[in-house]
Amino acid sequence: MESLSATHKRLGQRIKELRKENEMTQEDLAFKVGVDRSYMGFVERGEKNPTLKKLIKIAQILKVSLSELFKSI
Repeated sequence: MESLSATHKRLGQRIKELRKENEMTQEDLAFKVGVDRSYMGFVERGEKNPTLKKLIKIAQILKVSLSELFKSI
């Protein structure tokens, strides 16, 4: 089974990929989610474990469903 930190890294990479597809900066996404840009950086690097509430908000902003957010993770 994959380690939790490896899963966090893959989720972070997925968020970063979708953010770039939406032509957003980390700062743009962080502002819309209501978190600091540095926190978003931690999430994208897999160093923070975002709450379900934050993941739902991220998915909405990136215009994907939660299942799409977790695709291939």
